[in-house]
Formats: sequence, structure tokens, C-alpha cells
Amino acid sequence: MEQSLIEVEGGCLCGKVTYQASLKPGAGACHCGMCRKWSGGPLMSVHAEGSVEFKGAEQIKHYASSEWARRGFCNYCGSNLYYHLLPRPGLPDGEYIITAGSVNDQSVLKFDHEVYVDHAPGWYSFANESQRKRMTEADLLAMYGA
Repeated sequence: MEQSLIEVEGGCLCGKVTYQASLKPGAGACHCGMCRKWSGGPLMSVHAEGSVEFKGAEQIKHYASSEWARRGFCNYCGSNLYYHLLPRPGLPDGEYIITAGSVNDQSVLKFDHEVYVDHAPGWYSFANESQRKRMTEADLLAMYGA
């Protein structure tokens, strides 16, 4: 049974960038080195379904962090907003992975997956591991046929 999408609003710290998005159920953490460096710890995120409607988009700056994604942040306050998957075989084209902390009402989020668990440093961990899907780098790459 497919779960319904979650309609949310969110934005950056200063409010110059806001958005409306339809989210897939579930929130996750990425432990890869790039996400940890970008967010200062594990990247807590949600996956948008379809397009994301941004207001104040002229304030969004991008950093091409890899051949397959670019990261968006507010040029005024520096808040990390999302990483955006670029078209590439095996990956969902154009998907926005939005920072969970930028969602206004976080009570609708449920922590249900972690990726790159084999890259997580030993100085932190999350409780209740058995209550969510946990994937290694190899698991994730196999999922996308990379």
C-alpha cells in the first residue's frame, strides 16, 4: 500500500527563501563525508515528490558538489536548503532532498532510514536502530545500479 504524500512549507533561517513541497513519507540521515561536512553532522533530510515551489529563489546559490547533484543554500543567511539530483542514468532525475530542519512543522516527520551507515564516525549514533532501514554505501549504490 502506497503512503500518501505530506504537504509542507519551510524555508531558511532568515526567511528570504521559503518553499512548498510534497514529501514522501519518512525522514532520513546521511552519514557520508560530504553531507557531514556540509551540515556539520549527519544530514537529516526528506525527499520531495515532484517539483518544489520556491519563493525568493533569487537568494538561492548553488554548489556543484558532484557530477550528479548540486547543493542549494540561502545566499543571505547561509542556511542549507537541499541537494538536487541532476539527470543521470539510474538516479531519480530532478529529485530534491530537502534538509529536514528547514521544514516548518517537523511533527509530521518520522525518522525511518539511514544511508552510508558504514561511513558514520564513532562519536555519535542514533537509538532504536531496528526501527528504521539502514543502508551502507554499497547497498545504496546497488539500489541505483551504480
